[in-house]
Amino acid sequence: MCPELDENLKIVTAGGQVLMKAVGSPAVRNFIERLQPLLTLHGHIHEAPGHVRIGRTLCLNPGSEYAEGIMKAAIVNLERDKVKGHILVSG
Repeated sequence: MCPELDENLKIVTAGGQVLMKAVGSPAVRNFIERLQPLLTLHGHIHEAPGHVRIGRTLCLNPGSEYAEGIMKAAIVNLERDKVKGHILVSG
């Protein structure tokens, strides 16, 4: 997710709130929905750290703060056939 932009590349707002828009790859989402891997790791949309489930798949994006020199990552605890837990960290 990232802020929606108008035709002049200005951030779109409604009721004083920034409107967010899904900007991930439709092909990647289709792959996840179709094959349902246990875990996917993402990092292209730097402004959108977080996690979401798509079916059984846990999708993680630690985000980033390159300009500030802060490295972000995900620590994932895997068991045989499941993600037991995860945490997003920075340093």
